[in-house]
Amino acid sequence: MKILIVSYFFPPYNTIGAVRVGKLAKYWHQSGHDVRVISAVNQNFPPDLPLEVPDEQVIYTKWLNINQPFKKFQQKSAELVGGRTKSSGSSSRASRQYLEKMISIYKALANYPDECVGWLPYAKTSAARLLAKWQPDLIYASARPFTSLLLARSLSLRAGLPWVAELRDLWADNHYLSRPTWRQFLDERLEKKVLSKASGLVTVSEPLAAILREKYQKPCAVVLNGFVKEDFPAISGGAESRNVVISYTGLLYSGKRDPSPLFAALAGLGEAAERFKVVFYGSEGEYVRELAEKYGVTRCVEVRPHVPYRECLALQRRSDILLLLLWNVEQEQGVYTGKVFEYFGARRPILVLGPRDNVASKLVMERGAGYVATDPAKIADRLRAWLREKEENGSIADLPVDVGRGLSREEQFGHLDEFISTLL
Repeated sequence: MKILIVSYFFPPYNTIGAVRVGKLAKYWHQSGHDVRVISAVNQNFPPDLPLEVPDEQVIYTKWLNINQPFKKFQQKSAELVGGRTKSSGSSSRASRQYLEKMISIYKALANYPDECVGWLPYAKTSAARLLAKWQPDLIYASARPFTSLLLARSLSLRAGLPWVAELRDLWADNHYLSRPTWRQFLDERLEKKVLSKASGLVTVSEPLAAILREKYQKPCAVVLNGFVKEDFPAISGGAESRNVVISYTGLLYSGKRDPSPLFAALAGLGEAAERFKVVFYGSEGEYVRELAEKYGVTRCVEVRPHVPYRECLALQRRSDILLLLLWNVEQEQGVYTGKVFEYFGARRPILVLGPRDNVASKLVMERGAGYVATDPAKIADRLRAWLREKEENGSIADLPVDVGRGLSREEQFGHLDEFISTLL
């Protein structure tokens, strides 16, 4: 089968969305399908993610940064926030609030459907050239960004081709996106216009699929992110340090994913806290440092730079505990995060800070893969237990070999193949 993948995010640009789509392209290519990809060049992410399909099968187009006109305003706002202006306190606050309001209005107007809309005209042109000489049987579009879905719909209407919309995150119902009521209305309308034309929908959890099925009465498959066992190095699990090393390799989303319960637990351990090291890789360093200082645990917390994908998997294996942060709100119920599956692949115990009714929390609990809590006292008890295990045995044991059964990317993409076969 000939498949055109439409995705702004794609290797070598290292972001979690690119990991999933890159692995899907590899899976389809190795399965004998004729795969082509439309993506964007020079993205604002480290270009260190392995490209695992022939580079001639990927078309990288340029894109327009539609937020560039407001870059100076953002810099000015940052200066005001940092108190580096000569303005008086009240004047500085008023100026900052005005600038922030202007930036917010501009983004609500221009970032429609998202900040990647400046990629759309270039991607359309490149895709039109491709379709003039190569006709796919299916267009598969992955979002975010939702601009990818606009492109797929446009190509489908022009060429009369079936297309599938993959929503790794919800669009109009996304609780991570803060927007005014009028913009919410526009997003709802555009989402309906776009998704109503798709042959089928794909998402990453059953709660999200239930929302999409109810809204559109269309077939919707759940395809988890999964992990690739072969990407993990064959090394012993756990840190060589005598201390218990806890690693976090995800995003914090401006505090929505909050390590405060862990920091509070460490603060309550007294001198025993010295035996723990919590390391954040590539996260919002200033936010983490300020939070650690607030709880008086700066000696236990480190912030390190971003690391490439394969190195990230290796450090997960070399950690004693892997930290998973979830936003503690009701809407987080259907959010797995991509990291939880990497953690299952690493086979190290997982400490989840977040709601117990979340799908990732349930997966960890059901498989005995770690501990879920938000109460600092309970977290502290669990930390003491892990410390005792390391002191008595020299290491904290790996999770069982079969803990990730059914969660490999190959198994999950197999479900996707079955779903697509029902649509064509």
